[in-house]
Amino acid sequence: MPVLPSGDAIDSDWLSTQLNLGVEALEIEALGVPQGFASNTMRLKPRGPSGALLPSLILKIDSDDPVGRDLADRLHSFQREVGFYRTLAPQLSPLVPHVYATGNGSSDEGRWLLLEDLSMMAAGNQVRGINAMACGQVLEAMAAVHARFWTSSSLLNLDWLPDHQFWFQGSSETLSAFHRSFLEDYELRVEPEALEAIALVIEHSQAIDAAIAQRPFTLVHGDLRVENVLFARTATQRDVVLLDWGTPTRSMAAMDLAFLIGGSVPMPARRGRLHDLCRQWHQSLQTHGVKDYSVSDAWADLQLAALRCLSSVLFLHNWQMDPNITSRAMLLDDEWIERCCALVVELDALERLDSLV
Repeated sequence: MPVLPSGDAIDSDWLSTQLNLGVEALEIEALGVPQGFASNTMRLKPRGPSGALLPSLILKIDSDDPVGRDLADRLHSFQREVGFYRTLAPQLSPLVPHVYATGNGSSDEGRWLLLEDLSMMAAGNQVRGINAMACGQVLEAMAAVHARFWTSSSLLNLDWLPDHQFWFQGSSETLSAFHRSFLEDYELRVEPEALEAIALVIEHSQAIDAAIAQRPFTLVHGDLRVENVLFARTATQRDVVLLDWGTPTRSMAAMDLAFLIGGSVPMPARRGRLHDLCRQWHQSLQTHGVKDYSVSDAWADLQLAALRCLSSVLFLHNWQMDPNITSRAMLLDDEWIERCCALVVELDALERLDSLV
């Protein structure tokens, strides 16, 4: 029987209290891999007399992995996700799962969410990646989110929603500390232009953050990768559902664009298609009402975002050196590093950096 950090057991009595419905019996199923790094999910199958009782729902709680728990705690992931589902998610149906109940997001007994079970949809595979067509589907869905909150005052004064906060940010000092060991493993595996870009991103990390802060803001997912997306299997299902809102932030929209393309679309699948993907996203923004934002603005923001996302490769490589890392996590990180390094070359992103320094 799983328990919360407070020691509270996840059982029929606990679920009865959270749903305010009588639960007489409860079956719990592990969802298997991929599990979230910073959280753990499982399927609950309650049984009871009420016709309002759902046949199944998804419970999200703290990760079993101590490194993942520590990262979630430092990023305040549960506070952010609870805040998102309570405050903003009702405006985004059907692009996000329905939430039935949440804890407070901060205390040992409050870091949990009860969500709609969408396991009948197709989950993305991060190692395999997605093709340009599927990427375009996700970008159109995310553009609807971006447009809904484009420079919106409703995002201001939300104490759980930080400005421009990403797990892969770091000072020049922090990034420099990771650089030498990264080169030992990847200097011969990525393009020289990417290695130059990494060195310049380390040197000008603060300038990149300052430039991002000057761009139009909106709600940014912050971890938009294919394993946080569900795709329709049948015509009756929603086309795309966006999962894992543990790291939303108020920032530049193109961060999600660069993160998705750079981490989840293999190089052969995106070759020659980057301008098309950027235009597709931009067109969707316009369709949903965004004005005074040109396609050239979108491309320049994508270049800037790719530079910021490039620091992720240093963090991921540093995590690779953990002797307890799983083989699957190692493979996932390795694919991400090579894809993300290649993106800055494909985008000629250094020309954007030239305009900042």
